[in-house]
Amino acid sequence: MDLTSAEDSKFIRVLAILAAAVICLSICFRFVLNHTLNRVNNSVTGGLIVVENVDSILDNLDRLNNNQRAYLSTGDDRFSEEVAESVIAISSNLEALKRISVKGEPLQRRITTLSHQIDWVLDAMEKTYEIQQSAGTAVAIALLDNDESVTQAKMDAMSLKKLATDGMFDRVRTERRMRSVLDVLF
Repeated sequence: MDLTSAEDSKFIRVLAILAAAVICLSICFRFVLNHTLNRVNNSVTGGLIVVENVDSILDNLDRLNNNQRAYLSTGDDRFSEEVAESVIAISSNLEALKRISVKGEPLQRRITTLSHQIDWVLDAMEKTYEIQQSAGTAVAIALLDNDESVTQAKMDAMSLKKLATDGMFDRVRTERRMRSVLDVLF
């Protein structure tokens, strides 16, 4: 047996083992990096969807309040239709938020809170209509002016938006740290 042959050389064996270990580590690091990037992508996409829906809810809450006031003042059915469109849009945005928050516990709680607050807004809008029928337009508008449910719903929506954007930035920071670690290793 020739000790200088490549098959029997300890040096060649050690190099082969090291090469296999480097290849395995490279595959593992690539998997970890891809997994991290996918999580960041999902987090950012989900956060942007939340922000888009919250912005729409905020816009529709303003429209709802203004159109309800205009309807109470004028009695014009055009404003009544606008109120209905705002209610439908808000409901649609809430449903989209509920679908996206299935995996995020803090997000679910905030969306549930926002949903309850929007229910109060809708109840207040209905109450102003009923008051107008029984006590007159001036009383209904005064009730609308003194009602804080729209303001509270907007604050809850902004809180949800902040939670979503903070989550996106936290995920990006985590990915940046992971990438820094991997850059040092390679």
